[in-house]
Amino acid sequence: MLRRNNVRGGVLRRAGAAAGALGLLGGIGILAATPASAIPLPPSTSSCTYNGSPTAVVASNTTGTTVKVSCTGLPKNTLLIVAQTSPLAGVISPSTSSVTEADLATGTSATTSATGTLTATITVTATGGSPSFSATDKNAVCPPTQAQVNAGLTNCVVTVADLATTTGLNYGNIIYATAPTPHTPTLALTPGHVGAKGGVVTARDKAGACPTPVTAASRCWWGAALTGAPSKADGVPGFTVTINGTPATNTLTASPAIYCAEGATAAACQGLAADTLIGPHLKGTITVPATTSKRFQKVAALEPNTTPVPGNGPDNTVAALAYLCR
Repeated sequence: MLRRNNVRGGVLRRAGAAAGALGLLGGIGILAATPASAIPLPPSTSSCTYNGSPTAVVASNTTGTTVKVSCTGLPKNTLLIVAQTSPLAGVISPSTSSVTEADLATGTSATTSATGTLTATITVTATGGSPSFSATDKNAVCPPTQAQVNAGLTNCVVTVADLATTTGLNYGNIIYATAPTPHTPTLALTPGHVGAKGGVVTARDKAGACPTPVTAASRCWWGAALTGAPSKADGVPGFTVTINGTPATNTLTASPAIYCAEGATAAACQGLAADTLIGPHLKGTITVPATTSKRFQKVAALEPNTTPVPGNGPDNTVAALAYLCR
């Protein structure tokens, strides 16, 4: 699996700019959905650092952490906003509700220079720290809960966006020391027995592994929860599958997570209570090669990882194992 995330900021006015900030932060869901390798949010070609890092900052769980954001390549003479948000903003339905996942009180707005540069400072805090991260949605916390992390929502982010158009421009991950680690996903294959000449099997999560709503015990395919995998538009590649170490053709996909807010428009949210988190799920087929005589076939499914949390498979992929027999 691969990993990614993060953003930048300015100087937010507590009252006057609040109305504009609401509209702006409604677009933060798009920001959070971009893979970590693409810190500039297309079509932006901006380049930003967060305390000197182009990808992420380490923050304290108890006190505020000052983050200096330095950017080039931004729109010239443009008012931007920077705010800390819960990763729920990246998967919320409707997307216009993403503002409820941001801490507007600690956000900041600023205008870029005539050459498109920006230097700004924002203070990020954990929920329960001093001062405490606080958003309108009671489920928006930093670092995310164990259930949210299990669904692939592994990090809160600081985001830089155009205040007038709500267009995301750049972002960065916030790494809190006590953030939970997601559980290993599962793999179930049907049928569990293949003939001597191979065949095609259907792949999915093990029954009950990733229920709706997601829980602290869930084992979901969390590697690309904001975009799903594969996602060509976001640069997220597809799954790699090996059988006894040999690559196998597959059609595997993992769905994005969905957070169903009040008034959700996503089809998957129909009939569900508000504030329900739907985890990513696996589906697809695997073609079993007929080139081996081994009775037991070790099947490994490896999902590209777009989060900052390390995977447990080769090349930082999120991996799950299953067995077939002949």
